[in-house]
Amino acid sequence: MTQLQTLCHTFDPADVIVHLRPARPRLVDLVEKEKLLRQGVSYGQLLTPETRPSAVQLAAYRDALERNGPRMAALIASLTTQLLAQVPQPALVSLARAGTPVGCAMTRFARRRGASLPHHTLSIIRGSGIDQEALRQVQRAHPGATLVFVDGWTGKGSIAGTLASSLPAGVPPLLAVLSDPAGVADFAATHDDLLLPHAVLNATVSGLLSRTFVEEGRDSGQQLHGVRTEDHLRADDVTGAYLAALDSFDRAADQPLDPGPRPVRPYDAVLALAASVGVHDPHLVKPGVGEATRVFLRRQPAGLLLRDAAHPDTRHLNELARAAGIPVTLHPELPYLAAALIAPGPRTTEDA
Repeated sequence: MTQLQTLCHTFDPADVIVHLRPARPRLVDLVEKEKLLRQGVSYGQLLTPETRPSAVQLAAYRDALERNGPRMAALIASLTTQLLAQVPQPALVSLARAGTPVGCAMTRFARRRGASLPHHTLSIIRGSGIDQEALRQVQRAHPGATLVFVDGWTGKGSIAGTLASSLPAGVPPLLAVLSDPAGVADFAATHDDLLLPHAVLNATVSGLLSRTFVEEGRDSGQQLHGVRTEDHLRADDVTGAYLAALDSFDRAADQPLDPGPRPVRPYDAVLALAASVGVHDPHLVKPGVGEATRVFLRRQPAGLLLRDAAHPDTRHLNELARAAGIPVTLHPELPYLAAALIAPGPRTTEDA
């Protein structure tokens, strides 16, 4: 509970226990970040200061909430019902940040049905793995529980791989997501590529918490991963309003939905398309509308691949690409709604 009070985030403590440590990140701008990544500096040690959401972001968030909010609520209901029925003593462990609002919405859904579904959130960083100290804290809080790791969506499945490779023996890497276009999650509400509203915002829909990071030379596994509270964005925070909106859409029957057929290595097709335009490093290819959006928010995109130029879930990507002068190409055979490409450099670090 100390972290909750110290961090001063805006999640309701009844919805989630946050296992993160307030720390000072290495702050860099986008240009410097890309340069340092090419030099081999870990993405997990760098943070770009967040600015207020742009008009394009806000419009995309509101539009996605209006269009996809009811479906998202149904997916939350489906995923929660599935876990409660199939997993003995489940405890949710959401992966900050994209998984945290999902875990909050799931525990709220369970509470409305009279069920207890504990929810903790912690950090996982490609290249560093899961926060081992945070994991130990969760295990101590729920001895005998089955931990289910929650995220918003999948891209290539890098997080699933990081989870599997960094969890200690005896902790199965059970991953539950709302949107699983990569086909890698153990529990998926849908395999469709879908724009979740919180994908187009950062801290302002995630309790004012920054992206998590590790401090150089201090990733010992004996202390929590770091985070910064973006207090300067407090007036723009919609964390509570977002969860309240998802609550209001809850009309679902308490039974799982059919997620559709599980994709088999759909990212191979995306990597082949990227290679055809000169991007051969898979770390620089971000498939899925959620991952592509994050590239435009915190990396320097070099190209955008779209399946359908008129799809409403990628309208904001078109606008962001046009504003930045980024080339957009259409590929009707693309297994995802979108994929973003990052410009190749002389050297890359781990997937970001």
